[in-house]
Amino acid sequence: MVKIQKPKFIDELEEEFDLDAYDFDGDKIQNKIVQGITVSDKYGRGATIDSCIFKNVIFEESEFKNIELIDVRFEGCDLSNISFIGGSLHRVEFVNCKLIGARLDETSMKDVLFNNVLGRYANFSYSKLQNVSIEESNLEEATFQEVKHKNLIFKESNLANSYFNKTSLSKVDFTTSEITGIDVDLESLVGVIVTSYQALDLTRLLRITIK
Repeated sequence: MVKIQKPKFIDELEEEFDLDAYDFDGDKIQNKIVQGITVSDKYGRGATIDSCIFKNVIFEESEFKNIELIDVRFEGCDLSNISFIGGSLHRVEFVNCKLIGARLDETSMKDVLFNNVLGRYANFSYSKLQNVSIEESNLEEATFQEVKHKNLIFKESNLANSYFNKTSLSKVDFTTSEITGIDVDLESLVGVIVTSYQALDLTRLLRITIK
């Protein structure tokens, strides 16, 4: 079993009620707890968020390219359509969050947990994932194109109609998840772990008829 490292925090985090003072363009936010606010129209590149907890925060029309997230937990947050393109995520948790249409492409993730996440249409393309666990989440129609990974885990998640291309699924276990209609190239399927029912569904990719 792969052990996902959890975020680390100091004993007392300082409450932050307003993020307007940060332009997210190279700024650093550290040792904060942010909750119950809406963050709108924030754009920046190269910001760092270190040892912070976000609770019930709504992010609207925001783009944080090349952001660095270290020891961060998002709880009950709405990050739909957010952009973390080119970012680095280390010991980060998304719990009970919305990530519909989130841009997580070209990111580097290590020890990241997605638990009970609504992430339809999320994009993980060209990312590098190590010790990433997606649990009890809905990633229907998500995109995993040319993803490099080590210890990518799916548990009881919905990946129906998701797209995997040039992403090796060797040793990836889908047996507890829904993968009906996934689009994947045959080379990427080598070594995948599926149930007999799932294997039967995947035969459609061979364009054969079973009588």
